Amino acid sequence: MEGIARFACERADVFCLADGGADFGAQVFPGVDPETLALRLAAAGDSTIRTAFNVFLIRQGDALTLVDTGYGRLAGDKGGLLPARLAALGVAPGDIGTLVFTHLHGDHCGGALVGDAPAFPAARVLMHAAELAHWQGRDDPGGRVIAAHAGRIATVAEGDAVAPGVTVWELPGHTPGHIGLRIGAGLVIVGDIFHSAALQLPAPETATIYDVAPELATRTRKAALAEIAARDLVFTGGHAVDPLKFARLRADGEGYRAVAA
Repeated sequence: MEGIARFACERADVFCLADGGADFGAQVFPGVDPETLALRLAAAGDSTIRTAFNVFLIRQGDALTLVDTGYGRLAGDKGGLLPARLAALGVAPGDIGTLVFTHLHGDHCGGALVGDAPAFPAARVLMHAAELAHWQGRDDPGGRVIAAHAGRIATVAEGDAVAPGVTVWELPGHTPGHIGLRIGAGLVIVGDIFHSAALQLPAPETATIYDVAPELATRTRKAALAEIAARDLVFTGGHAVDPLKFARLRADGEGYRAVAA
């Protein structure tokens, strides 16, 4: 189905749902000069810095876990497709039992509200304690999502289970409480450790303007990519684009290249 990619592993069926997409401007990657940027894009077969706003549905029998909620209508016509993606899979908002936030930037939590009300009314809401502390009380998408779910939020940390066989992977730096998930022994969701595979996988030291702590985010990205490559894990992320929604890493010079899983 358009906008939906699926990966089946031993613990779950995992769906990558595109809430929308856009192109990043070069200013998002201030450490990449124009010539290098053009060369990396060309090597990836691209002419623009494509991105997607991905949401993940983890299906384990009748139990449904949603990871992030996309940009929603905060992005105008560039987002807001999540409800249609879920409906195409036969999933209604009330069917979601657990909602996990990798972090609370607007492109990951913008679809969590309908007006001021929770879009997924039956879901328990999980996030890292550092993420909750960072955004609580703020008048921005993350702060509003926290306020709307008052009394329904539980915090998680490294190794905690959010569903059977699905555990938290702390990946700090992009935001203070940024997390990914390990699903079974072979699949990981890495959140926003990269925003452009074309630009950041060949040179993992490449940071973005969205990283709250760029040096920490870079260390986290390097360590995570090294583990993914060494263990031959399948990975996906919040900004992965077709045809590499689910991919593996191969060492390539000082960095990596992705190959479809």
